Amino acid sequence: MKNTEKAEVVSIGVSIFMAAGMLTVAAISHSVAILAEGTDTLMDIVASIGVLIGLKLSSRKTKTFPAGLYKLENVIAVIIGFLILFSSYELARESISRILSGEDKVTGAWLVMVVMAAVSGLTAFIAWYKGRIGKKENSPSLKADSKHSWTDAIASAAIILGVGLNAAGIKNMDSYTALVVVAILFWSGVGVIHDAVKVLLDASIEKDVLDKARQIAEADPQVRSVVDVQGRNSGSYRFLELAVVPEEYDLRNSEELAEKLRQAIRKEIENVDDVVFDFTVEPGANALYGVPLDDAGGLAHDLASASSFEMIEVDPDGKSVVSKRTLASTVPADAPARGARQAVFLARRGLDVLVTTEKDVDSAPYQVLDANEVKVVSRPDIGTLAEVEVELPQADSG
Repeated sequence: MKNTEKAEVVSIGVSIFMAAGMLTVAAISHSVAILAEGTDTLMDIVASIGVLIGLKLSSRKTKTFPAGLYKLENVIAVIIGFLILFSSYELARESISRILSGEDKVTGAWLVMVVMAAVSGLTAFIAWYKGRIGKKENSPSLKADSKHSWTDAIASAAIILGVGLNAAGIKNMDSYTALVVVAILFWSGVGVIHDAVKVLLDASIEKDVLDKARQIAEADPQVRSVVDVQGRNSGSYRFLELAVVPEEYDLRNSEELAEKLRQAIRKEIENVDDVVFDFTVEPGANALYGVPLDDAGGLAHDLASASSFEMIEVDPDGKSVVSKRTLASTVPADAPARGARQAVFLARRGLDVLVTTEKDVDSAPYQVLDANEVKVVSRPDIGTLAEVEVELPQADSG
């Protein structure tokens, strides 16, 4: 049995015991507040049974619902919210009726207060227990049920005060206390419904969760940047979608990268059911420049002889360098048509501009770059990498 299901079974057992005690004492004392609280606890039992059914069915997938019945938990949370509002209405109606008729006599006040003290303590424990499990398992229906239990605990404490004052001779305090409970229950019910409906309408999940998913993806060396992150809740689970710019634009490796990122996100973020990746060639606002380097780290005179490339990311205004790194070529030195292969190697890594000292930029390697929309800038007058960095804006406009 799952922790969430166990929490609901415990809640149902304790609620049956408390409801029986409160209704018995209500019959003896004629207290409208304890009668209403006992009735409310009976509704809690029905609600808990509904939550338990929802937890059992929500993760199932069928032909009709191939994505699962996760939102069933949120539907049940809405029902719980309306049960809370119905309890508020019944309690308000009975309390006002007692005030108007002047019938507000409570007998056996000490018995009522002792029973309600026990009920309040038990309810507070159950509320804490369900809230802890609901938060740990990210269960909306269990968290909603926990909120309801907390309001019940507060209401029980308020009833003790009201009955005590009523016994001290302050008229109608039992009914007035019941109206205070109405306000508490009403506010709780509205909150539960609001939270559940947000999920049913596919509201975006918390910003900190989206930011964390972005950070996890961008920490991978195979990811150049994350353009966009979207997400939604469905029941206890989260669904994420990331638009990712990879370092290498090779569809053969995309699924392997996606699965690696998916596992990393699931490890760091709780209750993620699925992560969808959209690998895009859109590099975003910054421009990526490449400079061919020889074995000694100086400028290579052509693509074929380059052993590595200095990759320089420049801000949109071309005024400052965002990042620099040296990228070793994976193309073997003796590979046939090495220059063209180097061009493919660079294009797959999202290069925007290649700055070269070679004069002839009409050869095959540069035609490959042009076909991949990589701009080639010939600057035979530049002799060092430091000069290239200084001249990047001028090189781009040249």
